[in-house]
Amino acid sequence: MNKIFLCMVLCATFTFAVTPILQVERPADMPAIPVPMEIPLGETDQTLPFVLISSKQPEIILQQAPAVFSSPSGKNIGNALCTILPVDVSNRETKFIPHSAEAAFEFKQQDGRLMVFCDGKLRFSYNYGKQLAAGVPEDRRRSTYIHPILDLNGNAMTDDFPQDHLHHRGMSWMWPTVTVAGQQYDLWHIKGVTQEFEKWLAKASGPVCAYIGVKNIWRQNGRKIMDEWVWMRAFTETDKGWALDMCLTWQAVEKFIIEGEKDKGYGGLCFRLAPRENTVITTPDGVLAQDSDLTPLAWADQSGIFNGSAEKTGVAIFQHAGNPAFPAGWCLRHYGFLGVSWPGLTPFKFTPNEPVTLRFRIWIHDGDCQNGRTAAAYQVFHKPPSVKLKLK
Repeated sequence: MNKIFLCMVLCATFTFAVTPILQVERPADMPAIPVPMEIPLGETDQTLPFVLISSKQPEIILQQAPAVFSSPSGKNIGNALCTILPVDVSNRETKFIPHSAEAAFEFKQQDGRLMVFCDGKLRFSYNYGKQLAAGVPEDRRRSTYIHPILDLNGNAMTDDFPQDHLHHRGMSWMWPTVTVAGQQYDLWHIKGVTQEFEKWLAKASGPVCAYIGVKNIWRQNGRKIMDEWVWMRAFTETDKGWALDMCLTWQAVEKFIIEGEKDKGYGGLCFRLAPRENTVITTPDGVLAQDSDLTPLAWADQSGIFNGSAEKTGVAIFQHAGNPAFPAGWCLRHYGFLGVSWPGLTPFKFTPNEPVTLRFRIWIHDGDCQNGRTAAAYQVFHKPPSVKLKLK
């Protein structure tokens, strides 16, 4: 594969007029885990180079990327500087200089999939084209979802077209009840309403993260009813795992309603896990002994041994505190399902020109929930250290 190189400047005569200074305040009780962060840029700061690097050790790299957590919505995405803070950076100022850096990520497109590689290894694929597995009925054909997502050992953690639920599709966002003009349709089972790719908004890579922006639409029997914006931001590995940030925004073309399943409430962000052994589901309340529905939790984790691996790995989904009805309930299944059940049993009415946004972090980690430091990773996501950037 060809290497991608990102340069701060295109000629040696460029003069950087200001010195960016990063101010970090890390609470003393913050766990020692790398922190993927974004530092929103103000309107007057947009001329900063794409990549900055600290002038002294320890090395800190800042890379421009979409501000998926601090923007008003995915429709109006802002700009940020993203970084993974080393564990020994706290309560000090760090000066930065422009830098030329080799990108850690690469993209390949094939068969309706955008494949994202990190350091030469497949990390995940976004399925923008219509997909259908061999031997599966035509009415199961679908697009606009993520599969596969791989763990640190290269094993696929997601499943697609599983025999027990052919409509399950990797990590997706879907609802069983979509009511338009009094008629009910089903995005969950792909009956009468579909999600379709429209265009790319962004595809870029750097030394800290790769990001992808996609514009999709929903069609109800061929008629457009919804605009959908999807932003994905994948970070390089830390010593415990890697993070995938998601920003999902919807804006209706006409009034309609979405609902979770009428009894159990499932529907929303869904992660169907690949077959595994020694499955354990963990939440902030501890290990879950039985399947559950609609318990409001900030995060949930499922771990196991995938593909006969010698090591256990896991995945957690973190809900952003700015999401509607935070924390939403969950659909948790030991057969291999993590689902954030929003809006659950309460119907949600979409109104034209009123965008709705949900944000999440997906934490792919080594070991089980404890070894993967899921609780700590959630805490630094939910209450990150104070980081400011000033220009002198």
